[in-house]
Amino acid sequence: MVKSVVVLIGGGHAAGKKTTAQLLKQEIETTLSKARHDVQLIDMNLYKDTHPNKTIDSSTYSTSKSAAITVSNGLQKYPPLKPSRFDFEKLKSDLLKFEDTPDESPQKIFIVHGLYSLYDKELRSMSQIKVFIDSDPDTRLIRWIRRDVLGVGLPEDSDKASLESVINAYLQGARAEMSDFIFPTKEFADVIMPRGAEANAVKLIFDGIVPHLADKHSQPERMYLPHASGNYLRPTGNNSDIFEQEKFDVQKNKFYELN
Repeated sequence: MVKSVVVLIGGGHAAGKKTTAQLLKQEIETTLSKARHDVQLIDMNLYKDTHPNKTIDSSTYSTSKSAAITVSNGLQKYPPLKPSRFDFEKLKSDLLKFEDTPDESPQKIFIVHGLYSLYDKELRSMSQIKVFIDSDPDTRLIRWIRRDVLGVGLPEDSDKASLESVINAYLQGARAEMSDFIFPTKEFADVIMPRGAEANAVKLIFDGIVPHLADKHSQPERMYLPHASGNYLRPTGNNSDIFEQEKFDVQKNKFYELN
């Protein structure tokens, strides 16, 4: 049996999660053999709990100070939602179905992208690589407006939102949700992309996927990161003692300020 690879891509609203996932899939399919690897994108929005008969209690919502101020001013139509609106159990169950695949079948590579991809502890433990896409709030809001109001990057027949609705959604919900629940998941990431979707960062993530591939013969040379010998960063063979040549005994108990 071959173990599948799970990549989690989390981050704020309109930070570039979906774009990064698509670029990563393209990078994998372009570089690796399609006959030996099956790349699938999983959008966490598909796992929103939208059951019409579900009873929602106060624990479903945020209790942040900023949200409380908004509600007290009478501007809040709906309290900021908590991550509990996503069905993590179903997502994990679906991933476990394909945790192992027969040797003759293509190895599955799942790329899960969404606001709370890094939120659930069990989901993180199932993954091999965890990515957080960061960006400043102004940039994310501008991207949100360009996407939902101006329709940039959306199909021509997509319904567009009004500018007022997007701004209200940001001020009355998304901003508090980001600070309360999404941004704290940044500490669990293996890779942090500070400026949204970038090609170089995608190649870095791809380079981290390579060691988890079952088909060793199809693994490409690690071309995106410098290496001393072979396919890995740490020197091997005759160069294995290269780090032993660096001695810092003289610098003990000294501190330096790096500018």
